Amino acid sequence: MELKDFTPKEQEQIKEGLSTAEITDQEAAKKILDLVPPEWIRKIPFFVRKHATTKTVERIAKERPDLYAVAKKPGELPEKEKEELRVIITGIFQEKMAKHHIQ
Repeated sequence: MELKDFTPKEQEQIKEGLSTAEITDQEAAKKILDLVPPEWIRKIPFFVRKHATTKTVERIAKERPDLYAVAKKPGELPEKEKEELRVIITGIFQEKMAKHHIQ
């Protein structure tokens, strides 16, 4: 995917610098993002990757604070919560990748 593949409005936002979320717990963010297949992350153009990943973690923190709180705890994620988070984050990524025609 190239810059020209985005709409003019999106291209302008990219040039200005996309917003990123302030993630207070990097360990929790890593645990959550590790649930996404690595090849999906690599498919996101590098110039929007940080925006996409931080905003997704922020969305999970807002929509599912209970699961985010579990991810913030030290150690591995419990299996039940890990699977719930996997379903949520892969759903978000599938939705966003389809929206931006990333296959």
